[in-house]
Amino acid sequence: MSEKDQLLSVRNDYPSITLVQNFSDEEMARDWTLLPEDKTEIIKYRKNFRLFIAIQLCSLRLYGRFLAEVQDLSPRIVNYLNMQLGLPPVLSIMVPTREATFSEQRANIMNYLGFSKYDKQAQALLRDWLIEEARQGALPNDLFLRCNHFLLAQHIALPGPSILERQVASICAKIHQELFESLYVRIPDNLKKVLDNQLLVSKGRQHSFFYMLKESPPSASISTIQNFLQRYQALAKISIDSVDLNFLESAFRDYLYKLTRRYDAKDMKRFKKHKRYSMMLCFFMEARKSLLDNLVKMHDQYIMELLRKSRRVHEKKHRELRKRQKKAIDTVLQLTTIISDWPDNKSMSKAELLQEMNEQKLSESINDLNTFKQLEECGYGSIILRRYPSLRKYFSTFLELPFEAKLGTEPLLKAINIIRQLDNGRLKSIPDDAPDSFMPKELRRFCKNKQGEIQRNAWETGVAIALKDGLRSGDIFLPNSKQHVSFWDLLLDEGHWGNIRESAHEDLQLPFQDCIKNILTGQFQQSLLEAQKSFPQDKFARIINGKLKLKKYDKAEIPDAVWALQKVIDASMPSIRIEQLLIEVDKQTHFSRHFLPVQQHKSRPKNFYKTLIAALISQATNLGVVSMSSSVKELSVDMLRHVLQFYVREETIKAASAELVNQHHLLPFSKVHGDGTLSSSDAQRFKIRADSLLASYYPRYYGYYEKAIGIYTHASDQYSVYNTQVISCNPREALYVLDGLLENNSILKIRQHTTDTHGYTEIIFSLCYLLSYYFMPRIRDLKDQQLYRIDKETDCGDFAPLLNKTVDLEIIEEQWETMIRVAQSLKQKTASAHVIVQRLTSNYPSDRLSKAFTNLGRIIKTEYILRYITDSELRQKVQLQLNKGEYRHKIPRWIFFANQEEFTTADYEEIMNKSSCLSLVSNAILYWNTSRISATVDALREQGENIDDDVLKHISLLPYKHVLPNGTYFIDEEKEQ
Repeated sequence: MSEKDQLLSVRNDYPSITLVQNFSDEEMARDWTLLPEDKTEIIKYRKNFRLFIAIQLCSLRLYGRFLAEVQDLSPRIVNYLNMQLGLPPVLSIMVPTREATFSEQRANIMNYLGFSKYDKQAQALLRDWLIEEARQGALPNDLFLRCNHFLLAQHIALPGPSILERQVASICAKIHQELFESLYVRIPDNLKKVLDNQLLVSKGRQHSFFYMLKESPPSASISTIQNFLQRYQALAKISIDSVDLNFLESAFRDYLYKLTRRYDAKDMKRFKKHKRYSMMLCFFMEARKSLLDNLVKMHDQYIMELLRKSRRVHEKKHRELRKRQKKAIDTVLQLTTIISDWPDNKSMSKAELLQEMNEQKLSESINDLNTFKQLEECGYGSIILRRYPSLRKYFSTFLELPFEAKLGTEPLLKAINIIRQLDNGRLKSIPDDAPDSFMPKELRRFCKNKQGEIQRNAWETGVAIALKDGLRSGDIFLPNSKQHVSFWDLLLDEGHWGNIRESAHEDLQLPFQDCIKNILTGQFQQSLLEAQKSFPQDKFARIINGKLKLKKYDKAEIPDAVWALQKVIDASMPSIRIEQLLIEVDKQTHFSRHFLPVQQHKSRPKNFYKTLIAALISQATNLGVVSMSSSVKELSVDMLRHVLQFYVREETIKAASAELVNQHHLLPFSKVHGDGTLSSSDAQRFKIRADSLLASYYPRYYGYYEKAIGIYTHASDQYSVYNTQVISCNPREALYVLDGLLENNSILKIRQHTTDTHGYTEIIFSLCYLLSYYFMPRIRDLKDQQLYRIDKETDCGDFAPLLNKTVDLEIIEEQWETMIRVAQSLKQKTASAHVIVQRLTSNYPSDRLSKAFTNLGRIIKTEYILRYITDSELRQKVQLQLNKGEYRHKIPRWIFFANQEEFTTADYEEIMNKSSCLSLVSNAILYWNTSRISATVDALREQGENIDDDVLKHISLLPYKHVLPNGTYFIDEEKEQ
């Protein structure tokens, strides 16, 4: 194994003792404060060794092992311990020179703290615990970390990481084999044969059914929806529900699903039958959930496209007829004038009237007016109904999916059952009492004919549109899906919630139901009072004739010294190839150690390190493996594909990127730009050539014929990207704001977050409040925002004309406990945040819970806007952070150069990997830049230049043109050891 490959075997999860230099006083006091009895014990030792003993005592209690390199400990901790012991400051720590002395001291410390050695008894205790946890589906990496906490809780000194790693790996392998065998005996023989058949390529097909289930869905069309419905029907026939999988934990089933996705049919056939059938059964279970989710998305997209195209046809026709209608009105007015001016004593015949008017022109005008009248009255409903024959090609089969309805929305489910009965011949016509309350207004007038009979084409099309809305809101759901289940299945279940309800308030730092109204009222009045005090001094906003008037945003004053320094820094940045940059950054951060296979073993294929770096670049630059293999010597397409298939995936890229964010946060120079508690999120759009369900039209940038997707990133005030998500351009970005905040796996403690207008809704305001994030969006048309008061009696002073509506505090109090449950569910990640936010958004205004969130959001939004228009520092803070996020978009454009900056694949996993690698490389460039810029500034200061932090905070950490992303890679590669 090469030296570079050895870096990958570092166990990053093993408890670290040497603290970083940057930590709070509270953290230091929590971990390194000596108890009175500790001091009594330490005094027993010679004065020279008391500091050393104190360090080892705290280390064993905190980490479960002794600190070997005491000289590396932070001077702040050393001085803090000295102060407690009444010792003078020291530059170095006195350590025992004799091993016997140190051994005796360790034995005494362990005896004092009640710790025991990791002996055979402790090993047996850990083995029993590991077996129990492994049977619950725990995976090796998770167990490796948790067993450290278990031993620490048992007051057992931790052994070396290799000892624990071997024991964890051995037990997991044994227990997993037992689980495979236990599952194998539950599978009927006929089902085993069916599962084997799914690995074969049927006659007339190019791929096996197993392969097809792993394909990402294309954009919604009649044929693609029919195709995916056929896959679901084929999967339903396999009878996977005949096997009870409840004895397997969901985490273990998910692990097997992810593992199975990595293999093709040929690989699956090589596994022993116990493992093969277990993996395939779990895969099919999860694949069914994904199929249902994708079918719902396809129906949603098809109906949305149907409505969009119908509106466009209607608008085009309306524009054409509007011009003709104006001329027709002139003609009819002319006729009216002739009739009104006709002498009273003279009779008028049709022939005489037509002598005055052009008969053909009059006839055309009347026809145009009648057509325009009909178009106005009917809207685009008649155009929608022309698509009914196409809709029917898949809709009857789509309705066979196992839909269920939320209490109170049974009429739609009843309508679905009526259509099912019509299709199977049990009903000959639609009953007169068929529900139609859900019918959209565009189709309501077409629903019945003159005889009062329900027209099936209009009624069924209305059901299809209502079903789309019902699935969005959760009124209609699919229990066997992953995302489109009942809303309550997305949250903590009743039993779990009942156990943690009391602690949830403390965890979220939120009041109980009986005092929430008073607290919200007090907070609102305090915010209003502060805004009233600041309003006369801040010139940004004025209220004239009851309307809010705003001047242009304040421009931040940038010192002249910034421009000169920026030029010097840009000129000092040496050109560097992208692979060299990644290798240099990896030597300092070891981010590559996070690239482990799903099985989490440490083995590596030959020439792994070089292949890994090349694979990351192939994704980040959009080159792909074929072009990358042509640009690197000794790397084949198969080598790159193997690494991408098993090592480079969303979770490993995210872990590696978090490592870069963490290491960058520890660089002293990064603190100049922020403390890592503020962030922003924004979507960057890229064109996509492939046919993907995720793609959508984005006329603003790409016209009406090109489709795009969005890469939604969360960036900190230190410029680092701590979350990346691929989204469609259709939905509002606000849906995804909380995903990034809650999925943050870095050491950044984000407490404030900002977005542009597209990233805010009142529900996001309320959820951020409940989760202790201060949400600070930049809202377009701020002056037109509706503001609210807490009650009618509140004296709003100057702001009274703006706060002309009142929130409903009663519904907030009524739903408060459920709102806490939602917030705690989000925090514990019971479901993706955007799924829960989508449900709450789509349910408003019919659902009381959604109303409660909206009313709370109105209070928080009003408080924020009052502060925003009276606080110039807040406005500048928001603007500066959004500018950082928007400027960072330049790096992805620079790096993602291949294929004309367009995605050429429809596979979601591949798109996500490319997007995540793009963020990883962006963070690597940031780390490299920050180190170089810091060195440049230090050199200038050594030469006598006076450079203060007020100047440095305006210096960008993201120059990028010195990074060379294309060409032949690894040109100057050193010979591997």
